[in-house]
Amino acid sequence: MKIEFFGACQTVTGSQHIITINGKKLLLDCGFWQGRRKDMETLNREFPFDPKSIDAMILSHAHIDHSGNIPNLVKQGFRGKIYCTKATAQITELMLEDSARVQVYDVGYLNKKLPLGAEPLQPIYTPEDVAPAMKNFVGVNYHEEFSPLPGVKAYFRDAGHVLGSALTTLELVEKGTVTRLGFTGDLGRKFLPILRDPEQIKAVDYLISESTYGDRLHDTLATSYIDLAKAINDTYARGGKVIIPSFALERAQELLYIIHELINQKAIPPLFVYLDSPLAQRISEAFSDYPDLLDEETQKTFLEQDKDPFIFTTLRFVETPEESKKLNNIKQPCVIISASGMCEFGRVRHHLKNSIADKKNTVVIVGFMAENTLGRRLLEGAKEVNILNEKLPVRAKIVVLNSLSAHADQNDLVKFIIGAGKLKKLFLVHGEENAMAVLTDKLADAPIGEIVRPGKGDSIKL
Repeated sequence: MKIEFFGACQTVTGSQHIITINGKKLLLDCGFWQGRRKDMETLNREFPFDPKSIDAMILSHAHIDHSGNIPNLVKQGFRGKIYCTKATAQITELMLEDSARVQVYDVGYLNKKLPLGAEPLQPIYTPEDVAPAMKNFVGVNYHEEFSPLPGVKAYFRDAGHVLGSALTTLELVEKGTVTRLGFTGDLGRKFLPILRDPEQIKAVDYLISESTYGDRLHDTLATSYIDLAKAINDTYARGGKVIIPSFALERAQELLYIIHELINQKAIPPLFVYLDSPLAQRISEAFSDYPDLLDEETQKTFLEQDKDPFIFTTLRFVETPEESKKLNNIKQPCVIISASGMCEFGRVRHHLKNSIADKKNTVVIVGFMAENTLGRRLLEGAKEVNILNEKLPVRAKIVVLNSLSAHADQNDLVKFIIGAGKLKKLFLVHGEENAMAVLTDKLADAPIGEIVRPGKGDSIKL
C-alpha cells in the first residue's frame, strides 16, 4: 500500500494524489495547475501517470484546481467511477463546461495574436469532452459509506469550504491489515456566512492535509464588511470602478451576500453591481437546491422568508461577451465581480486590462493567489503586469482582504490536525513551502509520528 503525490506538492494548485491498494489505484482529486502559461500548458496536458491505470477517483470539491483536469483524464482513457457529494457533482459539471468554453475562447483570442505561420494553440479539452466525463460521476451523501475499490470503505464529512465540499475518511484493508486515512481536500473555516461549519476527521492513522494558510491567521469576518465598504466608498468618491476577481464558486456568492447587507445597512451607496460570470450566476441558483447544506441563517432566508440572499435591486447579471465588453464604457462608479479568482482565465483579465492603468479604479483581492499568477503579481505590488500579451502599468489601487478566505488558517489547521488522532504520518500538501514549514514548527509538540512535505512524484509506503 502506498501514496504517490503528483500535484499540489509544495504549491497550491493542481491537486492529484494516488493511493495504490491490492493492486488497484484510487486517485484523490484531478485538478488543473495554474501559473505560468507555458508550464500550465505542459503540466495540464500531460499527466505524470497513465490515466488508463486509474481504477476509481474521489473528488473533494468542485474548484478547478481540484476538478479541472477530469475531462482530459477521461479523454486519455480513465474509465472508473468518480465519487463525490451530489452537490459537488452538479456544480462540477457547471465548472467544467465553463472551463472548456474559456479555453476555447482564450485559444481563439491568443491565436489571433500569433505571428504568421506559427503553430496554432489548441484547448486541452472542449465542451464536447465534458459530457462523457460526467457519466462517470457517482453522487454520495455525507456520512454515507461507499466502496470505491475492493478493500476500501469511505465516507464524507462536510468540509465547510464550498457547497458540497467533503473531508474523506478511508478504511483501507490489505493482507488483513486495516489502515485509516483522512484527506481534507480543502478545509473550510467556522463562522463564515452561507455554509455550515466544517466537521472533524477522527481516529485516523494517516492524514493528507491542505496547508494553504499554515503561516498566517485570518482577520475576523467583521473586518471584511468594514474593509470592503471602505474600498467601495473610496473608489466611489474618486468616480472609479471596483474590480473584484472572484472564484465563481462560493466567493462570488459571499461577496453578493455581503454587498447586499452593506447596501441594506446604508454602509455603501446603492451603486450598480455587475456579476460578470454566467457560471457564478448558475452556481448561485444551485444553492437553493441544497438548503440542508447551508447554515441556519441562510436556510431561514431561503426557506422561511422565501428570498434569495444573493439578489438585490442594483445587481445586474452579465451574460454575453458583448455585454461584458460594454462594461468598459461605463463612466459612473460601479462594482464588477468577475472570474477567474487568480486572474489567469476568463473575463476578469479583460476588465483588468481596461482598468488597471487608471488611478481612479480599485482592484480588490479576496482570495488566495498562487505563485506565478497575475493575481499574485498584483497582490505583491507589481508596478507593471502583462495581461493578454500587453504590458500595462499598475496605477489602480490594490486592496487585499485577508478576512474572506474560505480556507482554514493556521489555528484552524492546528486544531483540526490534532483532532484527527494520534497520527503515524501527516502529509502536508496544497501549500507553499513557507506555509508548510511554519505549520510544521507549530505542530512540533503534537502527537504525530512524522510530518512529511512530499515533492512531486514522491511515493511513500504505508
